[in-house]
Amino acid sequence: GIASVTFDNYMSPYVALEERTMDEQLHAALADNTVDNRGAQPVFVSSTNLFIYMKNSITRCTALTKEKTFFLLQRSFQKKLQSYAKVLDKKLPQPQTQIAAKMASLVDSTQTTNTVYRIPPGQEVTVCYVIDTCEYCADTVEALEDLIRDKIGSKYQDKIDMTEEQDAFQDVTAKCIRVLVSGLEQRLDAPLKELSRTNWSSFDMVGEESSYVRTIQLTIHPFVTEVRQLIPSSYFRSFCDKFALAFASTYYRTLTGLKRISEAGTQQLLLDVTTIKSLLLKLPVLEAEKKPGGATRHSNVNQSKSLSGASTIAPAMYTKMVNKEFRKLEVMLKLVGSPKDMLVDMFRAQWDSSIDTSMMASDFQTIMILKGIPRNDHASMLESLGVEAVEGRVGADSSMTVNIQALQEKGSDVAAKVNADLDQMRQRVDRFRNAFR
Repeated sequence: GIASVTFDNYMSPYVALEERTMDEQLHAALADNTVDNRGAQPVFVSSTNLFIYMKNSITRCTALTKEKTFFLLQRSFQKKLQSYAKVLDKKLPQPQTQIAAKMASLVDSTQTTNTVYRIPPGQEVTVCYVIDTCEYCADTVEALEDLIRDKIGSKYQDKIDMTEEQDAFQDVTAKCIRVLVSGLEQRLDAPLKELSRTNWSSFDMVGEESSYVRTIQLTIHPFVTEVRQLIPSSYFRSFCDKFALAFASTYYRTLTGLKRISEAGTQQLLLDVTTIKSLLLKLPVLEAEKKPGGATRHSNVNQSKSLSGASTIAPAMYTKMVNKEFRKLEVMLKLVGSPKDMLVDMFRAQWDSSIDTSMMASDFQTIMILKGIPRNDHASMLESLGVEAVEGRVGADSSMTVNIQALQEKGSDVAAKVNADLDQMRQRVDRFRNAFR
């Protein structure tokens, strides 16, 4: 009433006290990684405590006033939610410095200029908890916004907007996916270096998959199954999409950066590519190995959200994408293993004639180098192909792109999937709203 409006101008110390209490919670949250597993997803206890405090703060404030002081209090909520998003961000591994990344790229030609994250053993679990907590916060912020708008004075209702706070948590989630992708990629450095250091020119016998392939399998499987158990299915599918694309690109650069490959070496690498492709095709539906007693490491986590409907079949769009990326590797190796006198015709049959001929020449030169064709023969073979030679080493430094006519599909399947996932995620908001009613 009139009394509450009168006191509004003198309530700034009250708002400041509420802010100090929330600041104390945020400071404690930096070091507190305690997780609450009782809900639909594991989240840091600090997040639930923060929202409980805000809910109680609203009750205290609205008992006195629903006008200016309440509006200032919700502004404080906005600031503290932005700060909590930063707290969650600080729980992630720090990126490698630019100097370290440049040194790594000098040592390993498979490195890219993208930000690199190395995840210490076991810390991928923390990254997953950050994803879960960010989703919980983004959804709960919307419920909090609705609650405030319902209770605040009518002249302030149109000023209530917490979109930026939701975006802050969604930005951290997106970063988490990049961290998981980069972290798993970095763990595959050793097997890819083994691939690079193998003398494929003297390879003379095809056997089972190479040892570097087994190392890749043993590295990917536990990492991916753990992530699958801990994060919502929509985010897990995004992780699978991004990792498969990133690894296929890195694997491709590694193969095209090799020196001469013998015919037997080509057959062995084709076997390796097939094995790795099979692994990646199963990525979205990999199951964790059960320990004695039938339990997995995170069997206490609610599986209804983390598993993609418990399906044993990967999404069709994902399968299409992986097949497309690995088709490049398979065609490149088949061209390397083709007879020299048939190379020009076979290459021309696989090439999209609409592509710039300078790229065509670069790719063809890379094939000739991998085949071990003497450089003196390059000019005549390029002439037979109808293109001119390009200067400089091709392959590792200028990523070769064998442009296959069968792979020229246009459009973005990923964008369509993301939109569907967003619609699915928005449906979860209702249960958070109910908690505040």
